[in-house]
Amino acid sequence: MEGVEDTLIQKLKAQQLELAQKLNLKDRIPVEEIKTVAGIDVTFTDIWSTKTTGIACITVLDITRNFETVETVYAVKEVDFPYIPTFLAYRELPVIMEAYKKLSSRPDVFILDGMGILHPRKMGIAAHFGVVTDTISVGCGKSRLTGEFEPPENKKFAFSPVYIDGELRGYAVRTKKNANPVFISPGNNISVESSLKLLFRTTAGYKLPEPTRQAHNLLQKYRKQLIGSSHV
Repeated sequence: MEGVEDTLIQKLKAQQLELAQKLNLKDRIPVEEIKTVAGIDVTFTDIWSTKTTGIACITVLDITRNFETVETVYAVKEVDFPYIPTFLAYRELPVIMEAYKKLSSRPDVFILDGMGILHPRKMGIAAHFGVVTDTISVGCGKSRLTGEFEPPENKKFAFSPVYIDGELRGYAVRTKKNANPVFISPGNNISVESSLKLLFRTTAGYKLPEPTRQAHNLLQKYRKQLIGSSHV
């Protein structure tokens, strides 16, 4: 069984490296022209199970209109891929794609709760999503996955670069004083610098950018409703 698992991991690594060749880390549109931003978050009914139910939420906000909600969609799907560090997309992307198909709007950018190119093979979940959908995507992780950086100053919007093998991959950003930094990096069709600028544009007094913060809150309510109605 261990040999089979090792073979699978090597296959997935090769797939990630192949997908990374398709990355575009240049701005598809100027960050100043971005208007609608979708936040994506995923939760589970039993995170410790190897076969459980994933629930995804995508909420689209107009960041030029005080984060007015444009649209919110949900999806529920059985998940049988376990949590393995650096392979999060294989666990969460199937249910995310079910929600993505339900969108009637076409957001300018998607922000995912996870990594973009701040990943050993440049293929965190935000990068993976951006490549397979050919959208502009950004990853905003709540904790460090990999990379070298100096802790940013303890003040709002202080940031420091994060490097992997000497290459700038993203930034550690303290979005609030006395809060641990978040880790922002491009997923696809956007530059490292513009990912940082987008974080500044989408943060509204909380640690997380408003699109993913709202997606997370909506998702928790939806999950409780599903469990309460015994649908999952």
